[in-house]
Amino acid sequence: MVRETAPRAFSDLLGATPVHNHAARSERRGENDVVVRVPLRRRWFMGPPLSWVLPLSRERVVSLDRLGAEVWEYCDGQRTTRQIIDDFAGRHQLSFHESRVSVCSYLQQLIKRGLVVLVGQPSQEEAG
Repeated sequence: MVRETAPRAFSDLLGATPVHNHAARSERRGENDVVVRVPLRRRWFMGPPLSWVLPLSRERVVSLDRLGAEVWEYCDGQRTTRQIIDDFAGRHQLSFHESRVSVCSYLQQLIKRGLVVLVGQPSQEEAG
């Protein structure tokens, strides 16, 4: 059983690992843009007769700009949020705090749209 808990401290968030939704599919559009598609869960009210009248999408489509695509690609399940912030800061010559604002904003949007989840490390109380 998966237990959802809020991070207890900002350090927990920085130590968490962003991972792509396993159902998400991404494709490159042009040189810098990426389109990510995630299947939507079909709800009971989305069937007939509503589906006869309204064309309901079976997937969410999110188009990412160059920076969003970069953050998306950093979410490989290997890097922690702190490592992504550091890599982003180095690549764009930003301070840690400037990079943190941008990366956390993009991560928040990716999480809200169901494209990425954060996997945290168990705390000392949970591990012991």
